[in-house]
Amino acid sequence: MTLREEAKAAVLMLEEGVLELLDANPGGLKHADLVRQLDIPSDYLGNQKNYLSWSVVGSLMNPGRIQRIGNRCFVRRQPAAQ
Repeated sequence: MTLREEAKAAVLMLEEGVLELLDANPGGLKHADLVRQLDIPSDYLGNQKNYLSWSVVGSLMNPGRIQRIGNRCFVRRQPAAQ
C-alpha cells in the first residue's frame, strides 16, 4: 500500500468513527465532543485549531452524510423517505 493509500484509509477510518459516534448520539454532538471522543485534538505551537477534525467533518457534510444543526451540533443525515 502506498503512503497516499494509507492516508486515504486513515481518513476513511476517521469518517467512520464520526458516523458511529453520531449514530450512538442521535441528538447530535458538538465538534468539541467529536474531537474529545475520537481523541484527535490538534496542537500546533500551543494553539488548538483542530484542522484535521474539521476537514473530516467537511468531507462528511459536503456529500450530505451529516448535517449541522444550528451553530454547534452535528447529526447523521437520514436518507429521504421514498
